[in-house]
Amino acid sequence: MSLRPGTLLVNRYRVEAILGQGGMGAVYRAVDANLGVTVAVKENLFTTEDFARQFVREAGILANLRHSGLPRVTDHFVIEGEGQYLVMDFVAGEDLRERLERSGPVSEEDGLPWFLDICDALAYLHSRVPPILHRDVKPGNIKLTPDGRGMLVDFGLAKVVVGTGTTTTGAKAMTPGFSPPEQYGTGRTDSRTDIYSLSATMYAAFTAAIPEDALERNLGREHLTPLRERNPRVSAAVARVVERGLETKPDDRYQSMAELAAALRAAAISTGPMLIRNLPYADKPSAPVSTIPAGNARAETIRALTPAQRRRYWPLLLVAILGILALFGTLRLIPAVSTTIGGTGSAGAPSDTAAPAASPSATAAQVLVVPSLAPGSTNTSPGSLPTPGATPVGGGVGQIAFASESDGVAQVVLINFDGSDPIQLTDLSDGACQPAWSPDGLRLAFTSPCNTNKETYPGAQIFVMNADGGELTPLLTVPGGDFDPAWSSDGERIAYTSLRDGHPQIYEIDVTTQEVHNLSRNRDSESQPAWSPTGAELLFVAQHSDQEEIWIMPEQGGSSKRFTRGTEDTHPDWSHDGTLILYEEGVGGVPRLSATAYESQGLISNRVCASGELAGYPMAEGRLSQDRNWIALETWPTGANHEIAVMTINCTNFRILTGDPSLDFDPAWRP
Repeated sequence: MSLRPGTLLVNRYRVEAILGQGGMGAVYRAVDANLGVTVAVKENLFTTEDFARQFVREAGILANLRHSGLPRVTDHFVIEGEGQYLVMDFVAGEDLRERLERSGPVSEEDGLPWFLDICDALAYLHSRVPPILHRDVKPGNIKLTPDGRGMLVDFGLAKVVVGTGTTTTGAKAMTPGFSPPEQYGTGRTDSRTDIYSLSATMYAAFTAAIPEDALERNLGREHLTPLRERNPRVSAAVARVVERGLETKPDDRYQSMAELAAALRAAAISTGPMLIRNLPYADKPSAPVSTIPAGNARAETIRALTPAQRRRYWPLLLVAILGILALFGTLRLIPAVSTTIGGTGSAGAPSDTAAPAASPSATAAQVLVVPSLAPGSTNTSPGSLPTPGATPVGGGVGQIAFASESDGVAQVVLINFDGSDPIQLTDLSDGACQPAWSPDGLRLAFTSPCNTNKETYPGAQIFVMNADGGELTPLLTVPGGDFDPAWSSDGERIAYTSLRDGHPQIYEIDVTTQEVHNLSRNRDSESQPAWSPTGAELLFVAQHSDQEEIWIMPEQGGSSKRFTRGTEDTHPDWSHDGTLILYEEGVGGVPRLSATAYESQGLISNRVCASGELAGYPMAEGRLSQDRNWIALETWPTGANHEIAVMTINCTNFRILTGDPSLDFDPAWRP
């Protein structure tokens, strides 16, 4: 019997409505009275001692899952004699079953991005230790979020695989048409069980019909109706992928989610041009897959545009292509220079070339004249850099702050764009680093203690001072450690990383009132915030297991979304106009710089200086100048020392600014 609206569970969760019900329990929408947020509460009515014990163990495993395609489990409890309960994020949007009932079959263009999201979520579950099987993939368990993503919900209990390869309980959810033969009776289930169910879900989505029951087909009493007989608008390539996934014998299906995702990608590409992106978990086939191009380290998968964008697909695609060309070309008039555009991107695309173009907003005083160089070459001669004029090179004051260990401990130093007139701004016995400019260029925030270059600074706090080093003021702090300062665009707040919760979280502080807020509010490790120019969003680095990715959150925190899908993506930087994101990417253990257009939401990225003499240079902590033409960065070409360098974004002009034998790091352009 379902719970009534108004029921209060464990004095915390007030039931508002029932979202779904089955033979083993129900799912409710409820309000967390402690936090004032809407949650989903999943009820399981198995209350034997064995099930209760297994529930606690498995709920703990599920609570540690972190994937954008899965709701977070935030709590679990058992009510003796009544049931077991999981509390999860409430995911807005309709489910795929509701969508099919409302609108009929979905198109490949709409459906494939959702199913590739689900492939990635399932691959993540299968890669856990111990592995987790969903075993109930069906249209009703796929939510279609308002921002166009597919999320796998109702991933429940009794699906954790123990060392023998069997699940920890005998309970198996069976849905005729969506469950493979091995899920009936005492058959052994594994990751290929989820492959069958997802393929059946795709069949149902593309045809608005449930495929014939697997057990009946396995016994020869039924045959699968070819997908294209029910919907000839589905391409033959996609139909073949779905039907292979529906083979009744596990050995005849795809053997991993990576294989299924790669096959879907190849089938979609064969039917027409679409935007592509990488998925972190569905990227390593268990066996060679001929559809993955040779040399690619990752299986790229397709992410289509949102429904509103699809109606304008070709104009937007043209704009996206032109935008990528512009990313790595200079935005000022550069006569007689052949421009290399970033080389291969994350998708392994070949290098493109484009003629430099003048920025529509450029004035005579803003035009840069760069010496003619071969694409990708370096030029470190003293006379090679333009001389700052009425509008300084870089579009700001023409200065860069950075941390230097020239005095034995890190201190903040200010230097001109051409490397002249270094001025030490701090003289703290505990050191100072991570300079961050206020938007008006009149104040600097920095981290101390800081005796050398590190990613985290336990016990540190953030200070603010004037640009000349005067009026040094510490910001309010508590034990743990505060670092990674980043000013908001209005100059009123500073976002930073804090260890006060025992793990990295993004906080913000009002510089005037010293009022502090936690923007992360979760158990993930989140660091390195970067404000958007409008102050409406923040980029940050989220660490999930052994992966570091760039994510994005609104200014008030919470509701974050993944932006990049790499394994070592760190130190994001936002261009002054908000159109370009620059970040550091680990490539074979060597840091490199990559860039992506904000509008692409990380769909397409290009590696900076992927060819030419700079291709082998380590490049870390890149920072874009105000006019987006230049990058300040940390590099160590000889492997012996870290220096501050500058280069044009099209890699045609490069110079190392520092030369002392100590470490120089953390560059920051002065606005």
